[in-house]
Amino acid sequence: MGIPPPPPGYGTTPAGYSPPPPSVPAYPNSLPPSSISSNVTAPPPYVDPYASAPPPGQVSSYTPQGVSNYSSPPASAANYGARPGSNMVNFNNLEAYYRYVAPKANNLSGANTIGGTLTVALFNPLYLKFGASWGSGGGGSVTGVTKGNYDFASIQAGVGFHTSLINEKLTFVAEAGLVYASLKAQDTTVSFSDGSIYVRPALRFTPMDWLELQAGVTVSSADKYDSKMVDLSSYFRVLPMFDVGVGGDFGNTTRAFRTSLRLRW
Repeated sequence: MGIPPPPPGYGTTPAGYSPPPPSVPAYPNSLPPSSISSNVTAPPPYVDPYASAPPPGQVSSYTPQGVSNYSSPPASAANYGARPGSNMVNFNNLEAYYRYVAPKANNLSGANTIGGTLTVALFNPLYLKFGASWGSGGGGSVTGVTKGNYDFASIQAGVGFHTSLINEKLTFVAEAGLVYASLKAQDTTVSFSDGSIYVRPALRFTPMDWLELQAGVTVSSADKYDSKMVDLSSYFRVLPMFDVGVGGDFGNTTRAFRTSLRLRW
């Protein structure tokens, strides 16, 4: 059985039918019309994908090359994100110490002294420092010289500033303030009570995260006790905010050796 033939007239144009005009490709795939009407949307301006971004301005929201929109760390990037008090060179701390003072005067024996200092940071780079100490020396005789008992006390208050040198490991500090000291002895010829102004420049160096080295020079207007002193200190981190220190003070009337405990926050 074969395929039936098509019906008569198949494939021919019906009578009275006219074909539609040829279609025009939709804009913008062809040339734009002579005028833009409400039915035609203007094409976007041509942008060269290989052109550099224009500078920031009123007509551009591009970010210049090499500049990030993300916030950057502060200048002291070494401590950025660190917990308060974790840096050993710190200006919010409380220190308690034991200090053995050996007067150079032959009629005074050595004194066992305890004391403490409080350092409080103000707005950068200023800080305040307060301190107090008390000690006593025993009597007895050495090489036939009788040494009487005496008590020694001092208080201080000062202000200082700090700045980094070369890098974050080396810091320069300078303090200035007032000191009042009093010594009461059985031998009244060596007793005194005196107030003075002091200035102390110093360097604080942290070669490692767990070690701080200090060296300072104190010059004061004192007449009865140390008017010039060199101090050397070392602090060792034992806990994240707690240090142990040792050091020595070498003045023109006394020598002293000390151990200390320091809490930072």
